[in-house]
Amino acid sequence: MGSRSIDMQCWKCGTELKNFLLPFSRYEECSSCKADLHVCVACKNYNPALSDGCNEDRADFILDKDKANFCDYFRANTRAYQKQDNAEAREARAKLAELFGEELSEQGTAAEEASPQSEADKALADLKRLFGDEK
Repeated sequence: MGSRSIDMQCWKCGTELKNFLLPFSRYEECSSCKADLHVCVACKNYNPALSDGCNEDRADFILDKDKANFCDYFRANTRAYQKQDNAEAREARAKLAELFGEELSEQGTAAEEASPQSEADKALADLKRLFGDEK
């Protein structure tokens, strides 16, 4: 039984990924954004409308749908990337900033969304800024 390869899109950033050998391991990641690829949201069985998020009845429940897992029923969805319309989230952030008397520029929110900085790094930077430790 020989291996076959596929071309696919990263589920997170949309980068075209070429010649992935199937089945690929849970350690495969996007060459551009380093997102795990063997994840529920990148699987043909993924269905967010279901309570467990999976069309495969025999699959174990996976809590973190965007983290690497060992699911034996994983089938790569070559077009898993869904461009996000973040207009509603931006509007909510603007209202929240207004409530707290902060100014939120459109350019600032776009830069934050495009930044590869993790949530933990952002939280640490916010704490440093809050306590005046930013250098």
